[in-house]
Amino acid sequence: MKPAFEYLTSAELTDVGRRRKNNEDSLIRLPEAGVFCVADGMGGVQGGEVASKASVEALSKEFTESPDAPFALTADAAARLVERALNSASNWIKERAEGLGLNGSGSTAVALVFDRVTPSQGVALHAGDSRAYRLRDEKLAQLTVDHSVAAAAGLADDSSLPPMFRGVITRAVGLERHVQLESTPFDVAPNDIFLLCSDGLSKMVSDRRLTKLLRKHGDGDLSELARVLVEEALKEGGEDNVSVVVVRVAKELPKGPTMEIPPETLALEKLVVAEAPPPEPSHFGDEHDATGETAETGEGIRTASTLADIVTPTDSDHRQVGVTPDTPASEGTRAATPVSRAPAAVRSSSRLRWLWIVLALSVMAGAAIWGYQEWKAWRPGVVPEPRGPGSEIHDGAQQE
Repeated sequence: MKPAFEYLTSAELTDVGRRRKNNEDSLIRLPEAGVFCVADGMGGVQGGEVASKASVEALSKEFTESPDAPFALTADAAARLVERALNSASNWIKERAEGLGLNGSGSTAVALVFDRVTPSQGVALHAGDSRAYRLRDEKLAQLTVDHSVAAAAGLADDSSLPPMFRGVITRAVGLERHVQLESTPFDVAPNDIFLLCSDGLSKMVSDRRLTKLLRKHGDGDLSELARVLVEEALKEGGEDNVSVVVVRVAKELPKGPTMEIPPETLALEKLVVAEAPPPEPSHFGDEHDATGETAETGEGIRTASTLADIVTPTDSDHRQVGVTPDTPASEGTRAATPVSRAPAAVRSSSRLRWLWIVLALSVMAGAAIWGYQEWKAWRPGVVPEPRGPGSEIHDGAQQE
């Protein structure tokens, strides 16, 4: 029998970057299941590194040990297992963080699942600002929308936000016991190239540059493509851990449907992911492997480690943790169905609504103060007032 996803080839690579002392990113490829994921931890070694590894370890267990795994034949059925795995991890991470006093521990996650029955279909699931891209006909499209304050405000980046809102994400695995994953269906065509990455790549390398690199190296060895992408981020400064998973579709797709859908798969598609009870201490042990095998290693490039590699904290994570949407309180369950984009999610959550109000007031107040100071500074005959110790004005913007 031919492998179910023989039309997909893939590779992965992760690097600690040039500024960090430890790698809080984790990766997993399960090509036999058509599942791929990148997770980016937050909260330092004992928080973020453990959180990202717990996330990918939960996926590995769900798709290799769960009795439901053989029936994850459609993308929708596989998506339910991803949701169940990441919610189990979220519950464990939250419980562990509360026990150790590690506020803000969590991990982004972005995953792709492909459909065995209808090979032209797939689903992307994500929480946070790790991204999924697709290159088709030499055009790059971002499949996911960042769960961040900047994205919710419709901004391309967070440079124009007040400092307190820069780098703030609004969803992540582990911030709450139950995580809302955004589900985005996508279609699959011959020669497509999919890219999963942490923000260590997307914030260092522009989409235009990513497009050029994928066009140039997409037809070659995917391990080399992964290396090129990581090294490009390092060349641009490597300010964060950098992780990529690349998946390429063959020149021909199997004709679907490839099989009849069994009733177990249909039942799995309708699965309701309940909020899990507090986990047993050994549910995700620090001694277990967190990822599958990586594409390759090399000098200056390190692959995701196992949980046994965890050391004491050496530095803090650069990102802040935002407010996650409330989960429904009806008997502690919610339907495992696609959720809305970030702006709607913000409106539907009272806690995020307050975050919006604070953000809007902060922006308006900052703009008013800045405008008043500029007016005072540049009125004819008025000597500009100093802006504070060590501050200077350059092209109308205060440089820190």
